[in-house]
Amino acid sequence: MPLDKLMLGFIAAAAIALSGCGALRSSTAHQTDGRDRAHRRGELIQLEALGPLDRAHLQRIASEFPGQIPVAGGAELYRIVYWTRHRGAPIRASGLYAVPERREASKGTVVYLHGTQITRASSPSQPARVDGNEETAVFAGNGYEVVLPDYIGLGVSTEPQAYLIAAAQADATLDLLRAARSASIGLGRRAAPSLFLMGFSQGGQSAAAVHRALEREPLAGYRLRGSIGIAGPYDLRALVVNKLAPAHADAPNNAGYFAFIANAYSGYYGHALDETLTPEYAAAVPALFDGSKTPEQLAPVLPADARSLFRPEFLRALQADQDNWLTRALEQNRTDNWAPVAPFRIYYGDDDSDVLPQSAQAFYAYAKAHGGNVSLHALGAVDHWNSAALTYAPALAWFDALSAAQ
Repeated sequence: MPLDKLMLGFIAAAAIALSGCGALRSSTAHQTDGRDRAHRRGELIQLEALGPLDRAHLQRIASEFPGQIPVAGGAELYRIVYWTRHRGAPIRASGLYAVPERREASKGTVVYLHGTQITRASSPSQPARVDGNEETAVFAGNGYEVVLPDYIGLGVSTEPQAYLIAAAQADATLDLLRAARSASIGLGRRAAPSLFLMGFSQGGQSAAAVHRALEREPLAGYRLRGSIGIAGPYDLRALVVNKLAPAHADAPNNAGYFAFIANAYSGYYGHALDETLTPEYAAAVPALFDGSKTPEQLAPVLPADARSLFRPEFLRALQADQDNWLTRALEQNRTDNWAPVAPFRIYYGDDDSDVLPQSAQAFYAYAKAHGGNVSLHALGAVDHWNSAALTYAPALAWFDALSAAQ
């Protein structure tokens, strides 16, 4: 898609200073809603330059991870705004796009699918991003183009978050890849077709959903080489039942996860929130997940024990794994019951109380029994958050090996 320069601007990130900013738009960017015409999925609306990060800065970031990750060069960051579809309607979505500063052909594209994030300002494409700089350092700093979806409900999209809704996140990711290819061409870059996926927590489920979608229908211009899922909630229905057991129900963050799931699924599947939650929490929860709140603002509102969120009769049905609208929806969004063809590495920490290790083990067991190209990697006695940090070095080494073997 032809691109023309539209404006120059400046965006300051919370932790880093970015310079040399600019914006590129598609020639049709002035048509801002789906009523003007039928927008193509993955159509690039805007490419906004966020500025460069030099090699020294990226090396400092990469050095925070175990494994002595070297960084070969600097990178340039952009924000992509593009068209996707959600619940049958065209919507704007966004993501972060990072490219090596050097202009030779990249090794391929790495998609990083981030973990649970409730605050819009912390979206990867926003200045105060929580995810994006690390992946830029490790991958863009070593010759890959890097793409991070903001997810539906974060970034520029104003819809409620499609939290743990596999098809919605997969569609938005595939459309971002289409837009990234247009951006790459418009910038005069040469990107290898090799595609690598990496996802943590919520992003692990999304990585599995995107991998599965690509094997059902390959994406033009890309060749899926391998994926990594870290601490992903793949077996959603079983995971919810397990985490509502007395041994896990009062674990830190559980009430937040369950409130987020109930809020997202109620809206997406068309059920009143008070069918699931007590009247008190049904009234309070929507405001907690409107994109303006931080995780710290949830704790004073939510109970210590996640079971207290639910209406007693609904809780009993969930704990017994009885069939109802929520268990059926969770079943629809599980990503553990398929067999990858391209290699999929499953990582987990033994001390993870946020996403129980059984989720990774269930995915591996099913896929292996059905001939899937999967491997299981236990990271030892580490918790949810540290499982991600331990995976960057082996991910880079594996992606490099796959890239060299193409």
